[in-house]
Amino acid sequence: MSRRSETDALVLAGIPRCGSTWLANVLGRAPGTLTVFEPDGPISDILGAMVATRLAPFPILGADDRSGWYRLVWDLAFKGGWPWGRVEAARAVGRRFVKIPRNLRDPAIAGLAVATARLRRRPERVVVKSVNSVFALEWIDAHYSPKMVVLRRNPLNVLSSWLVLGMENIWSVGDDPAVKRTYLEPLGLSRSSIGPSPVAQGAWNVALLTRALKETVERHPEWVQVSYDELCEDPVTGSKSLFDQMGLEWTREAQDFIEAADDPAFVVQGGATTTHPNAITSTDTTSRRVQQASQYRRRLNDDQIAEAMSIIDRFDLAEWGPRPLESETNAP
Repeated sequence: MSRRSETDALVLAGIPRCGSTWLANVLGRAPGTLTVFEPDGPISDILGAMVATRLAPFPILGADDRSGWYRLVWDLAFKGGWPWGRVEAARAVGRRFVKIPRNLRDPAIAGLAVATARLRRRPERVVVKSVNSVFALEWIDAHYSPKMVVLRRNPLNVLSSWLVLGMENIWSVGDDPAVKRTYLEPLGLSRSSIGPSPVAQGAWNVALLTRALKETVERHPEWVQVSYDELCEDPVTGSKSLFDQMGLEWTREAQDFIEAADDPAFVVQGGATTTHPNAITSTDTTSRRVQQASQYRRRLNDDQIAEAMSIIDRFDLAEWGPRPLESETNAP
């Protein structure tokens, strides 16, 4: 297997709604950096949609596996993605391509991706943000050798966001035989043991994705892992520390973005940002980072938290699992 060096590239990975869009925007403020959002996203990118029909929304690939389709995605991503990736009108046209029959659509899109990756000049540095690569990070690492940053977040906060957006059961991440064999059977877990409620289904999917990410990171101590919840406590100091770890130069633009994003009315922009019909707008004027750290307490009641915890606890997430709020920790 060939191993291509991508030392000027950084992959920011996590699970959906873990805060990665915010962090990608911060990292993208480093000098000479281009940010590519969700190149393998089945909703946000036409190439990601094509891959999802063949490899599932969360591709499952080992380091030595071969996949020409997934290589198409990442060859283009590390060259800076589609040149029109930040133009919403062009991205909307790309999403409509999904409806064209595969036998007509896929050869044309694949050819365009190959030509674009070949002809596009590589940026000085690229940050690729992906929340669909949980089961394929070792494949990406083996084939491209980028710097890897993995972002984790309190699963209860992730779950609360999924429930608001109606995402709790849009994937069947635990049905693949390889996922069952690798992550579920060693823990004695079966999806059939959980109830049909949105909270139960969402907690299962969030916990499974988090567990998979945790196990992968533990096999790679050279990767950098970051807690979004801890970043929210002091985002400037935490982000500066991460910049140092990754060899990036801190900029005034990065600090300005963090300060602007602390406004609860601020909308974080990214290639995967969409407006869902179930989305709600908070009238809370507390700083956004404080809201993010305690999000589940505003969105879930005690019964829902207990139901979610009864499932999340089965995955033995340790420090990757739910953490109590400071007010709860200090309670008498």
